[in-house]
Amino acid sequence: MPFIQNTDADRAEMLKAIGVRSIEDLFADVPANLRIRMDDKGKLKLPPGKGELEVTRHIQDLLSRTKNAGDYAYFRGGGIYNHFVSTVVDHIALFDGSFITAYTPYQPECSQGTLTFIYEFQSAICALTGLEVSNASMYDGASALAEAMMMGKHLAEDRFRKEKRNAFVLAGAINPEYAQVVQTYADVAGIKVVRVPNGADGRIDKQALAKALNRKAFAVAVQSPNYLGVIEDVEAVVAAAKEPELIVIQAVGEALSLALLQSPAEAGVDICIGEGQSLGNHQFLGGPAFGFFSAKKDWLRKMPGRIVSETTDKDGKRAFSLALATREQHIRREKATSNICTNQSLCALRALIHLSAWGKEGFVELAEHTVAKTQYAMKALSAVPGVSLVYPGAPVFNEFVIQATPGLEKKLLKKKVVGGLPIDKYGKGRRGQYLVAITEVTTKQEIDRYVEALTEAMKGKPVAV
Repeated sequence: MPFIQNTDADRAEMLKAIGVRSIEDLFADVPANLRIRMDDKGKLKLPPGKGELEVTRHIQDLLSRTKNAGDYAYFRGGGIYNHFVSTVVDHIALFDGSFITAYTPYQPECSQGTLTFIYEFQSAICALTGLEVSNASMYDGASALAEAMMMGKHLAEDRFRKEKRNAFVLAGAINPEYAQVVQTYADVAGIKVVRVPNGADGRIDKQALAKALNRKAFAVAVQSPNYLGVIEDVEAVVAAAKEPELIVIQAVGEALSLALLQSPAEAGVDICIGEGQSLGNHQFLGGPAFGFFSAKKDWLRKMPGRIVSETTDKDGKRAFSLALATREQHIRREKATSNICTNQSLCALRALIHLSAWGKEGFVELAEHTVAKTQYAMKALSAVPGVSLVYPGAPVFNEFVIQATPGLEKKLLKKKVVGGLPIDKYGKGRRGQYLVAITEVTTKQEIDRYVEALTEAMKGKPVAV
């Protein structure tokens, strides 16, 4: 917001134009006992006003008390990642008038800026996932998975009218936050959530999966790379779901992985959802971010949220409008597919700018750098005495789990190292296990610092500040 400086003369002129003599007269309709005088120190407990220089110094002082990822060798992931975000993203998303002044997409004649970038964002998500349609984005990856479950339920109700299919299968190491949101939705909708554990190799337990995939279920969800960093055999899940005719949903926690790995469409997935934070969005203390949602074209009318499509205006020029908004604000409640009423427009715009700036080849190169650094980190960390890889033979993209000893976090922090995410709360037998994440921001020097700090910590020696 721009700063507008009003002099006493300016205020007097405005009051005269309004038709009152003073500020007190302007607020005369507000009862006196509800008004607070600016000079009443007993009620209005605000510090004295400061100039720009003083305010800037005060903010800098507050910022100096905050610890940021950039102040550490940072190895935490688990759903929110420390990626580099170009100033191009901030500049266009926050300062380009085409977007910051654009109207909400209900009225296309007023909102072509918004509708244009949503259309292009949908196109980008379709290119990443290989699926035919995408919506305008979701709140986050967790709510996107829950909405995919509800979409699968609606599809099954139409396809199998004579069968009672009421189970939703979560296969393998699903992000626990995603699973919690799914369970919340399921409790209200009367859906039974069936969990299939991961096996000794970090991938889905195939025998348990075969038992769970039956005609009592309507859909199965698999996360790949999964919460433990392991790349799942999604094609195998699709094959196992074929005979009982289940909808297959793939969740993606790290969107950058789509640059290199087999696309969900190539694997035969029906619906792909994911968290898009790593596309042009900072960590933002864990949010806001956005979820993406794509599916096969035949199921377009069962998708949640809104979808923008291309059309022409009365002069035959290219234009955009809302093509579908299957929510209760637009149609009868009983026909609505979801109560999701909006999309994360600003975060989705940032993702589009980020992808456009990298380009197809640049995005692939970015992913390749990440994989190379991950392999170096795996080899270096597992060479520390007393440290090992939990899934040494498993294929990974940018995350992996190490086995060390419990309580290393504070020791590593003293060395300015955030050494991964403790996952002892994820399940029994995981004490001393850490999920380590690598991004393009991670340097070889930081990995070596982690190795050095971890070596000292494992010896039980005091760690020097």
